[in-house]
Amino acid sequence: MTKFIYLPSFSAGEMGSNFVKNHRFRNHMTIRFYANEFPKEYQHKSLLITAGAHMSVRDYKNKMGLTDDNFVMGDSGGYQFASGALKWDLKYRDKIFNWLSENTDVAMNLDLPPRLTNQGKFQECLDLSIDNFKYFANKQDGSTKFLNVVQGDDEHTYMHWYDKVKDFPFQGWGIGGAGGSLYRFMSGIVVLLNGKEHLDPTNEYFHILGTSKIRDFLMLIQLQKSLEDISSNITVTTDSSSPDRAVVFGTYYTRFSIKRNTFESINFPNEKHNPDIIEWFKTAEDQTWPKMTEFDDVLKDLVGWKDVADWNTQCTMAMRLHNFYVFKDAIRNVTDLVYGHDYILKQAIDKDVYKVLKSIDEMVKSDNPLMVFEKYKSLYTKMSNTKIEQSYTNNFF
Repeated sequence: MTKFIYLPSFSAGEMGSNFVKNHRFRNHMTIRFYANEFPKEYQHKSLLITAGAHMSVRDYKNKMGLTDDNFVMGDSGGYQFASGALKWDLKYRDKIFNWLSENTDVAMNLDLPPRLTNQGKFQECLDLSIDNFKYFANKQDGSTKFLNVVQGDDEHTYMHWYDKVKDFPFQGWGIGGAGGSLYRFMSGIVVLLNGKEHLDPTNEYFHILGTSKIRDFLMLIQLQKSLEDISSNITVTTDSSSPDRAVVFGTYYTRFSIKRNTFESINFPNEKHNPDIIEWFKTAEDQTWPKMTEFDDVLKDLVGWKDVADWNTQCTMAMRLHNFYVFKDAIRNVTDLVYGHDYILKQAIDKDVYKVLKSIDEMVKSDNPLMVFEKYKSLYTKMSNTKIEQSYTNNFF
């Protein structure tokens, strides 16, 4: 129904290392949801992998079991430099370029985000990024489609960055900094639309980095639908690690509310923090976890409460897969609403979110996207100053 692609970003951490090991459950079912041997109706062929964590690993794509059947997007590792996990050094540039060229179909070129440890260093980050962009543009050979990247905090800084990098010959765009702020999200989108990047036939992708809220999915899928309405070549994509990272805190997603823009969850216990109750989980006659998605039927006889009590790899891998399929259910429901009748959509979502979706559609179809942005700017500002999404949990972990 839609060209929109969600790319789980699970290559770092425990799940990534177990992908490489091809960890299997007790019935020998692989955890590699992107593999042909995974239950067919639940296969998800798209994945984002990051150079920031794996640039020194040769032949990484093959180690992960990724094939030509998969759509593999690469992150350049800019976030790792911005967070301080890696200290920027020019020696990384060629290594990252080669790793992305070897392992990915589409990839971000190497930007230095002006946030986290780089906050207040906007021009320095832009200058370094421009130098990297020139390097990537000159070295690209078509084996990997590289995306330009735009960063900023508002429409003015995004526009300034865009004006400085817009002439590089890449095959689409990544928007950094959009996660967590609707205002930044819309600021990044409007500069690309204002520059008519969605009408350039050489552009294939708009990738919004690191978004995972229900509201984000509504906006992204609306953007995709509106672009399709005008026959744009663009495929909208996004990535997130939320279903994976949530398990670090013992979080098991239970459901979601499109109206409230929330994922809801419970926390599984562990022996360190809940010694008084853990024996029940070890010895419970019925070992079945709460079923929240159809995919849970696949896990039913593979893992149980005793695995939770032991906090073993069977448990943590199953939780990550479960959380991922709750995400997929949410995206499927959102897609049905956005591509369905407006009468139903308007009732199903928050009234302000509905206005934002209409503004996206108006912006895509306007000859003056900046004017549309200004028209709705107060709404974007208001919604960025309000905590839209909460995660309802019991803090057992």
